[in-house]
Amino acid sequence: MTSTLHRTKKVLSIQSHVIHGYVGNKAATFPLQYRGWDVDVLNTVQFSNHPGYAHFTGFKCSTEELVEIVEKGLIGALGIKYDAVLTGYFPNVQALQKMAGIVGQMCDEDENVQWVLDPVLGDNGRLYVDEKCVAVYRDILQSSKIFLATPNQFEMELLVGMPVRTLEDTKRAFELFHERYPRVTRVVVTSLELSEFSNDNVYVVAGFDSSLGDEVFFYKIPKINATFSGSGDLITAMLTDSLLNDHGRTQQPLSTSLGQALWLVTSILQKTYDLNVANQGPHDSAISIKDLKLIQSRDILKQDPVPSMGKPDTINI
Repeated sequence: MTSTLHRTKKVLSIQSHVIHGYVGNKAATFPLQYRGWDVDVLNTVQFSNHPGYAHFTGFKCSTEELVEIVEKGLIGALGIKYDAVLTGYFPNVQALQKMAGIVGQMCDEDENVQWVLDPVLGDNGRLYVDEKCVAVYRDILQSSKIFLATPNQFEMELLVGMPVRTLEDTKRAFELFHERYPRVTRVVVTSLELSEFSNDNVYVVAGFDSSLGDEVFFYKIPKINATFSGSGDLITAMLTDSLLNDHGRTQQPLSTSLGQALWLVTSILQKTYDLNVANQGPHDSAISIKDLKLIQSRDILKQDPVPSMGKPDTINI
């Protein structure tokens, strides 16, 4: 009797950190570890909690500290080989530029390193970062070999320079993204509010894989009567797992992996909602849920990623 041993995949996750709560690296690390990844965590900031609370405190890591840890420590002294690098929030333009240069070089020198880039700029029409970061991210996406990018609706609009309000807008936005950033193989917009579905109580998650053709696919996701901090970070992490941690199988199409990742994430969001509203009665308006219930959702995370959100709809571009 023979058995096949699967090597543990290794990811470097460079994102924000909060001591209390689950956003940035805190939203990605435990789920990726529970899904079988060896996660090296580099925190770009350390805050008491995320800014969605009324007050937070903490500090931002300097560009020099971040660069030295990766260049002299992880790569130089230790010579670690990663399967993936996941990047999220950076505290300033210089840190973003310097770290993008390092990660880009890692990918150019080793074709087995896959860069998953979440271009954290803002949400709901508001920037979280220096406005100069928009141009920097455009340059990074244009010049770097990126396996997957995961902007939200606001970030996609900034990156392609147009509003996205309808399915026709979505089609054009993906066309522009592919024209401007041809080295980005895959892109997923993690949340879209589109006019065609305004009465259906759903939002849309859309994706495109340039290696497989010219078809944009999208899933319609039933809304939960709440807003969640950290859900986008969780989607990016679960997509990284579904696409790159083979779980005994060959790499799947992006549409399949996205369906599986969305099943996991929506199940976690529903459990988070249920635990938050237990014994509180129904709510007429959406409630703000500041922290995901990731530990309480470990039974969901350990499940085989077979369930999905059904077959996606498609748009030809």
